[in-house]
Amino acid sequence: MSIRRIRVFPEPILRKKCRTVRRVDEKVLELGSDMVETMDAAHGVGLAANQVGALQRVVTIHLPEDESAMILVNPEIQGAEGKREVVEGCLSFPGYEGLVTRSVTVKARWLDENGSKMKVTAEELFAQALEHEIDHLNGILYVDHLLAHEKLAAAGSHMDKDEPHMHDVEVDVHADHSDEDEGSSESDAEVLQTTLKFSELYSDSSLTQMQYDLRKAGYVVERTGRDQDHNHDQGREHTHAQSYDRVVSPDPNLDGGLLLDNNHRRGSE
Repeated sequence: MSIRRIRVFPEPILRKKCRTVRRVDEKVLELGSDMVETMDAAHGVGLAANQVGALQRVVTIHLPEDESAMILVNPEIQGAEGKREVVEGCLSFPGYEGLVTRSVTVKARWLDENGSKMKVTAEELFAQALEHEIDHLNGILYVDHLLAHEKLAAAGSHMDKDEPHMHDVEVDVHADHSDEDEGSSESDAEVLQTTLKFSELYSDSSLTQMQYDLRKAGYVVERTGRDQDHNHDQGREHTHAQSYDRVVSPDPNLDGGLLLDNNHRRGSE
C-alpha cells in the first residue's frame, strides 16, 4: 500500500466521470488499498478514485464507528428518501465546509473487494458518504449542492466539536512540556494528534491554486482591512462572518462566502 496525492479543486480530473470497472482484479485491489491508506492518513470518511488521479468507479469509506474501511467497486444509488441539511467537507477542499442538502436514507449497491454483490439501506453519515462519493465518480462536487444562503467557511465553524464531520483533515500537533530550551528531544513532546504530514497529501502549489480559483468562482472572498476598520469605527464587536467581505454575484449559488487566511486554515502549519 502507498499514499497517493489527493487532487484539489479545480484540477480537471475532479470533473471527469469515472469508468465502470469490468473486473475486480489485482490492480483494482491495489488502487482500493492505496485509497484506504490515503483516506485514513487524511482522517477522511470517504474517498473516490478520481480524487487520487484514477478514473475508475472505486470508492472507499471508513465510518468513525467501524474498525476497518470498505472498498466499494461500481457503487450506485438505487433509491433515496427524505431531505436534510448537513454540514459537509471534502478532502479536495481542505480547510473548508459548507451546508448542503442530502437524503435521509439511500439504497445502494456495489461490488466488494471479492467481487461479491452488496446491497444496503443506509442512514445518517453512511448515506451522506455514499451520496458524496458517488457524486465524485460522476464529476459532481459538494460545492455544486451548496444552499443558496450558505457558502464555504472555515472547517469546524458550523458545528459543535463532538459532531462528526465528513473529510476533516488533521495534522500532527506536538505539545512540548520541557522547561529547558536546550537539551530537549522529541521524546519530551506529547503527541496530541498522530497523522500523516499535510505536505505528503497535498502540494503547496495545488492548495494555492485551489484558494485562488475558489475566490475567482465566487465561493469565498478575502477579508480586507477596510472592513475590519469599519467595524471597529462603529464601536461594536463583530462576528467571524461579519469581518469578511461578501461576493456579489447574479448567481444565487455564488453570492456571498468566506475565505480563511493561512493562519486559520486547518493543516496550514
